[in-house]
Amino acid sequence: MPPAHLHRQRGIALITALLLTALAVILVTALFVQQRYSIRLATNFQQLEQAYQYVQAAEDMATVYLKRDLKQNQTDSLHDVWALASEEPLRIDDDAGEQVGELILRIEDLQGYFNLNDILTLPQPQPDTTQEPEPPEPHEAMLTVFRNLLQNHEIPPSFSSSVLDWIDPDDLQFSPDSAESDYYLTLAHPYRTRNAYLVDPNELGMIKMEGVDEQSGEKARLLAGIMPYVTALPTPTAININTALPEVLLAMGLNTEQVTAIDNIRKTAPIEDLGTVSSVLQGLDSNIDNALKFSSNYFRLGGELRYGKTRLFLNSILFRSPEGEVHVIMRQFSPIPAPRKQQEST
Repeated sequence: MPPAHLHRQRGIALITALLLTALAVILVTALFVQQRYSIRLATNFQQLEQAYQYVQAAEDMATVYLKRDLKQNQTDSLHDVWALASEEPLRIDDDAGEQVGELILRIEDLQGYFNLNDILTLPQPQPDTTQEPEPPEPHEAMLTVFRNLLQNHEIPPSFSSSVLDWIDPDDLQFSPDSAESDYYLTLAHPYRTRNAYLVDPNELGMIKMEGVDEQSGEKARLLAGIMPYVTALPTPTAININTALPEVLLAMGLNTEQVTAIDNIRKTAPIEDLGTVSSVLQGLDSNIDNALKFSSNYFRLGGELRYGKTRLFLNSILFRSPEGEVHVIMRQFSPIPAPRKQQEST
């Protein structure tokens, strides 16, 4: 019979062998998992890069539509080629002809929405001059439209003054209910006013709304009501009567009968001369009337791309110059809040 110490040595050797085997299995498993993760990560990056190429192709397609439209006519309406682009999913196939994804696109006229930056005219910088810039001036007619839009969605009209102070370059309040940087700097998470045109309608969520408890979520609920009807373009713009949303026309001071009449006219053919609808616009403030046009420069390409396991939302703003040049001036990969097709009827 072997001595007891030999039994102990054999037991220790067996345990050591088992531990080494277990450690080897763990290391091999970890390497296998890491390799699978690396392959999956590389595949995802490859699909994301390919998806981005499809997004650029979609923007190129929208550019072609917008350039072609300008050559065909001088109006922008829901009868144009860009507006009639199918929202049916575009199939994406691989080299073998197998479907690997789809692309859903829509082009909208952003001048059918209310441009939040229309409420204030900022002075243009004058190079090589020592003259003081002119003070910013509220655009009273568009400010009235904005206040009507707010009131129609149960938002205090005084909120418009806070938006003015957010945009204007000075530190003077437009009204006692508005706010400048000195107010925002006292908040738990302080920040300053933009002192420039808004770049995204979501900035409204950062602006003071007098009389509304922000902690309760009431402000977010109220703002969600106007988000489908507003935009923030880099310059003040006219409102395109051919594509203006019914809610925007109502905020301009038209009644439901007038909005219906305009809708019936533009469903038949685009409005090419405001004089042809002057009788329908009777009673409209002349300053607001002057803000109406029948062509546009700013458009939005929205949609969704599904490619493999990759999913991207399209939210690109395109500017078309009067000469027909089209440029992407903003690109976001986020869903458009409350996406909706521009309606052809009220």
